Amino acid sequence: MRIRFERLRLITKQAVVDVDLSANITFIHGPIGTGKSTVARLIDYCLGGELERTPALRSEFVSVQLSASFDSTPVQLERGAEEQSVRVTWDNGQGHQGSLNAPLDAGPEPIFDRTVFNLSDLLFTFCGVEPIKVRRSKLDPDSPLVRLSFRDIMWYCYLPQDIMDSSFFRMEDPMRRLKSRDAMRFVTGLYSDRMNELDGRLAVVQQTQRSKRQAVEEIRRFMEQFGLASESELRAEITRTKAELNDALAARNSLDETQRVQTHAAEPLRTELREMSAEIERTRQAIADLEARIEDQGALKSELITAKVKAGRAEQASRIFGEVDFTQCPRCGSNIDKTRFPGSALCSLCGNEPPMQSEASSLDVDLLRRELNDRIDDLADSIGRHKRELAKLRRGLASQVLRKEALDAELARELARYDSAFVSSVRAAEKSVATLQERVLSLERVARMPSAVNELEREAGALQGEIDSLKSALEEERSRLAGADRHIAALAEAFREVMLDVGFPGFFEEDSILLDPRNWLPQVAHHDDTWTFFDAGSGGKKTLFNVCYALAFHKIASSRFLPLPTFLIIDSPTKNITQDENPALVSALYETLYRLAATDASRTQFVLIDSHLVGPSNNALGFVDRRFGTGENGDAPPLIPYYRGP
Repeated sequence: MRIRFERLRLITKQAVVDVDLSANITFIHGPIGTGKSTVARLIDYCLGGELERTPALRSEFVSVQLSASFDSTPVQLERGAEEQSVRVTWDNGQGHQGSLNAPLDAGPEPIFDRTVFNLSDLLFTFCGVEPIKVRRSKLDPDSPLVRLSFRDIMWYCYLPQDIMDSSFFRMEDPMRRLKSRDAMRFVTGLYSDRMNELDGRLAVVQQTQRSKRQAVEEIRRFMEQFGLASESELRAEITRTKAELNDALAARNSLDETQRVQTHAAEPLRTELREMSAEIERTRQAIADLEARIEDQGALKSELITAKVKAGRAEQASRIFGEVDFTQCPRCGSNIDKTRFPGSALCSLCGNEPPMQSEASSLDVDLLRRELNDRIDDLADSIGRHKRELAKLRRGLASQVLRKEALDAELARELARYDSAFVSSVRAAEKSVATLQERVLSLERVARMPSAVNELEREAGALQGEIDSLKSALEEERSRLAGADRHIAALAEAFREVMLDVGFPGFFEEDSILLDPRNWLPQVAHHDDTWTFFDAGSGGKKTLFNVCYALAFHKIASSRFLPLPTFLIIDSPTKNITQDENPALVSALYETLYRLAATDASRTQFVLIDSHLVGPSNNALGFVDRRFGTGENGDAPPLIPYYRGP
């Protein structure tokens, strides 16, 4: 699919900006925020993609035009802001010309010839390529066949910056992964109408088998949870329930025959309410007793604390006043005659013999203090236990009150429906009969589940034969497409060579690439171990993995004339790879890319976007660089020259 860009024209509110893309390699570089990535996004926008609405584009963007040649036919693609169609104008100078609005989504009527319904179909027509038809839904065998979209192939021609290190050509997306596989089959030639049909049928049968087996597991787990794992147990339960139903019917018939007044159905509620009222009263009394006990123990604790304080103060006062020699009476202030008791040890105030202060009395005081402390601690612990028990009783009382209120409401409803003891008994009997009848019906329905589960399991097993047959047919069809296998093998080898040329970290000379056409996910085989893009680890290695694979794919497509668009846009190939820390790796990457361009200069066109310019050593490549700067102090202007904003 020979496509070559010539020029991108951006029309803004105050300027018209042209970006020349006619060279074999166009290298756009400069600081961040100057519009480098916007160039790639505008190219993709003209080819039917979505456009990221940056503040600059939201403020100034009017429309964009892309001039290109599709298989030597000059084509101009024009698209304005928020438009869901692209204006396509072409003129090959030989009478083949036209202009129309190509919608992105196909409508009921063709827009050109009889097979072109949207922009994708028109681009394929310009390239002289008829894409394969694939089923819209891979899981529905009756899903209609639709043509492969040009957007699905664009994933291998445009590597945007924002997903360079987090997506391997949409292989991680469950929905887009299938489209990516269709694109690889289309480019490598590994397709046919019969293969598409077999592949779709195989996917449907495998999904059906998985669904049946999963349903069997879920039903059996459900039955085991309720103790109904076997059909014999269910039948025994049905027999037991039918016996209960017969007894209930007999009791109901006996009521009709005798019309004997029996205990009203509300009487059990009254009995339960009486018992609950007594229990609530007992709980309230227990709460009151416990509160009184807590109050008494709290008062006793306070008294003990007071006694402890008083004892300490008395002991301290005794020590202080025991050494005081009074000269005046502390009551009346008169002078004390110390000669009243000459030569004796009597107290000069009262005339009594003072008590002897001994070590034993000090020990008694300390013992009293310890006993008071222990008693205070015991009371605090007891009060804590009583408070916890009190909280428990209060919670229980609240629950009992709620239960009693519910029973009161139920009793009120029963009494409102009260006609007579006989009517209430009849109603209770009817309720029991209806409950047992419904249970019998439910059990009989459940009893059919084991046999249905066994039948479902047999059906899942029978599908294995159809799966094996479809796999054999697919292998036979693939063997017929031997040329595609050679393309796939060449792609794996080219990928290995590019990885070695770039010097991919962790990839060695003895490593090999395994590319399985069933999932199209390249695996690196290192001795007895294998790893893929998703195991690469760092964002820099994932980015490099994506770039190497894209280069290898375009190399094989170009050399073997496979139907892949002959352009490759790479936005920030050194994302997460710094030139300061990895100069050899950055240099090797670009040298490998330029070497590929030198051997394929007439077919693949490159648009490279990076922060720093890394030019080729060969000046004969048709290399052109374009710098976007800040526009200040003589620097190059940004993409929108006059815009200064976020």
